[in-house]
Amino acid sequence: MHFEFLELQKLTPSAHQAIERFLDSQKTSHPYQFPGRIKTNDVDSRATTYCVTLRDKDEILWFALCGVTFPAGHRLKSLRSLTVNRGPSCDDPELALYGLSLLVEQSRAQGFSYIEIAPDWIESPQWNVGTSLSSIGWQALPGRRSSLRLPLAAGNDKLLGSFRKATRYEIRRSEQQGVAIRPALNDRDVQEFQRIYSDMAEQKNFAPEESTQLSHELRWIVSHTDRGVLLLAFKDASLLGGTLVIRAAARSWYVLGATTKKDFHLSAGHLLQWHAIQWAKEHGCSDYDFGGYREGINTGPPLFKRGFCQSVVHFSPAYRYPLKRRLYSILKVVTAAGSK
Repeated sequence: MHFEFLELQKLTPSAHQAIERFLDSQKTSHPYQFPGRIKTNDVDSRATTYCVTLRDKDEILWFALCGVTFPAGHRLKSLRSLTVNRGPSCDDPELALYGLSLLVEQSRAQGFSYIEIAPDWIESPQWNVGTSLSSIGWQALPGRRSSLRLPLAAGNDKLLGSFRKATRYEIRRSEQQGVAIRPALNDRDVQEFQRIYSDMAEQKNFAPEESTQLSHELRWIVSHTDRGVLLLAFKDASLLGGTLVIRAAARSWYVLGATTKKDFHLSAGHLLQWHAIQWAKEHGCSDYDFGGYREGINTGPPLFKRGFCQSVVHFSPAYRYPLKRRLYSILKVVTAAGSK
């Protein structure tokens, strides 16, 4: 077997394709692990992203898209961490652990202070990797993610009938008002969606996705129509909102959405989600993930998502592995002082 760290900038088109084929074969894959969605930076080496693979000859057995972060700031460049967001991906529990052991070994050799993973794993009797990690030095971090997942086996009429009455009403109301849904087709569509997304972030006072990276991701999806879709809602020629959906293997994820408040009588969000769910069905997905869910909240996005689905899934916690104990101890002191 061969274990390799490769900078994203150096990935060949054939390597991209091989990684995508592997991710599409794994239930533990996630859209955030696709190298194509990340904008590379050939100038700023601090923004390095690594594609890490475990191969048997030409066959990928394990994969992690890893980012480099500087928890104490760029002035202390020796304090680097390696982060794996929604990964690594590998459906075999033994191989998953073996790949992580090699990641620890190689990351220590490269001078990282710690590794942090936030996998899209659901613990079960067949998948107890998290328990195994805790016994070999990985530290479970506080908090656990959850999401809502809608099974897509039923027909459209039955699916629609499973939604809350208020959700069905909003879908029908939008259709009766003449709200039309279509995929984004070009750069102008991407720019218009980013405009309303930025406006919504300012209105609702949340930190938006970094503009250049988001623009790259949206354009990637527009040009890879089997991988995902940016759906846009219009009333006549006026853009009301959009929803970004990305597929990995047999699951689609709701990644991002934005709506405008130009006309509060028009409600495009519910109709956009319904079309996103139908897109996932049409592309062979077995379920639709609503991209995170906060239990116990009865307003805002949690309430909106619960109108479509009430099937909650809980993921493994994030895990951290200290590599350079002395550097890691310094890091904890520095970050604790900075938070005061």
